[in-house]
Amino acid sequence: MNAADLLSVFQAAHQRAVAYQRPVIAVSAYPAPTLEPLALYQAHRQGFFWCAHSPDLSLFGLGCAWQIDATGPRRMAEVDRQWFALCADALVKGPYPPLLLGGMRFDEQQPCAPHWAPFADASFHLAHWLLSEDATGRWLRCQRVIEPGSDPGALVRDSLAAYEHLLNPGIYVAHTPTVVKRTALPPLEWQAKVKTALHAIAQGDLNKVVLARHIDHHLNAALDTGAVMGRLHARRNASHLFAIHRGEQCFMGATPERLLSCDAGRLTTHALAGSTRRGLKPQEDQALGERLLADPKEQHEHQLVVQTITEALHGKVSDLQAAPRPGLLKLATVQHLSTPITARLNAGKRLLDGIQALHPTPAVGGLPRAPALAFIREHEGFDRGWYAAPVGWLDANGNGDFLVALRSALITPRHCHAFAGCGIVEGSLPANEYEETQIKLASMQQALLLACMADTEATT
Repeated sequence: MNAADLLSVFQAAHQRAVAYQRPVIAVSAYPAPTLEPLALYQAHRQGFFWCAHSPDLSLFGLGCAWQIDATGPRRMAEVDRQWFALCADALVKGPYPPLLLGGMRFDEQQPCAPHWAPFADASFHLAHWLLSEDATGRWLRCQRVIEPGSDPGALVRDSLAAYEHLLNPGIYVAHTPTVVKRTALPPLEWQAKVKTALHAIAQGDLNKVVLARHIDHHLNAALDTGAVMGRLHARRNASHLFAIHRGEQCFMGATPERLLSCDAGRLTTHALAGSTRRGLKPQEDQALGERLLADPKEQHEHQLVVQTITEALHGKVSDLQAAPRPGLLKLATVQHLSTPITARLNAGKRLLDGIQALHPTPAVGGLPRAPALAFIREHEGFDRGWYAAPVGWLDANGNGDFLVALRSALITPRHCHAFAGCGIVEGSLPANEYEETQIKLASMQQALLLACMADTEATT
């Protein structure tokens, strides 16, 4: 790392900050062929980790050079406003622009549970050091916000110290926690909520609602989030991986669902709804998949999601194209119906406009959206926090990628909160829906190594 090069970038950014009398982002990028995002995340167990496919991209961000928090129903518009105002005069040395990382709550109207307190309605960090790996190789970015009153020399010294810490993290002593208590709603009580939803659907109040489960594992020691992510990475199949830290809390998962991505104005998403388990043998697996493709109830649920996504993007995009029929997305323990959808952003629209329009999709909320959310608030019985909400990244050029945070868990120093849900439509069977949540929980539970440590359920 060349201190003189970094100083020249910071000094040039400082001149702009003084001239414009506002903060300016300075970014300096360096080839980093020997650094690996997953290895660094496992060593630090902090910051932000990302591993997505189509296209392949891995990120590891450490330290916070700038934070954007926003609350209320216009939180995404506020994040967009603050970010692009900050990026307006960015000074960039190298091929990569500044990049923002974070996510948001599923429902900003839901009262926040204590374990979700560090995770705001919307919260994004500009990582101090950001390692990226894609088709062009591995690059390390130093990202700083230079104020008119900043001392460029002092910022360089601080960044170099942070760089040394990036390369030489402290020694971590891993523990093997056991479950002191496992708290979850008993199966029959959760299935009674499904019956309540089916009654509302029969009455015509809803077409669909997604009900989730929350399992709280009380532990006698802290989970090793680096080891958990290593296990998720080893068996990720078609899943996208993420881990977002806020202090001592970590929200991580291996989700099958991309909400929306943008590359040079081209949007990509997919409808994901309708599920069944994987077979133990190829012939059984194929038969289960074919049965899913032919199931009228599952096809109906899936088409609701396709229709709603295309309608939500109307007016914001052009050249919208959806595949004529769904295919199968096969994960470690479950397979889904999936329909790819592409479009082009209209002039004056940005990625977060699309996120605002789509979230929550019927795959995680329901239809119609407002009464489904009201039903979830009244009947689900817990705070989803960032579960089933958008998490992702956004750069200064308007490109970005947001996932739906499914197959996920919130890890705190003495607890692990796991989540899974399923869509309830006419014809749903409560016992089958409970079994579907069990299948969806399995991949995360296997990575947590908590599945068999305690099997008693207590009423929440």
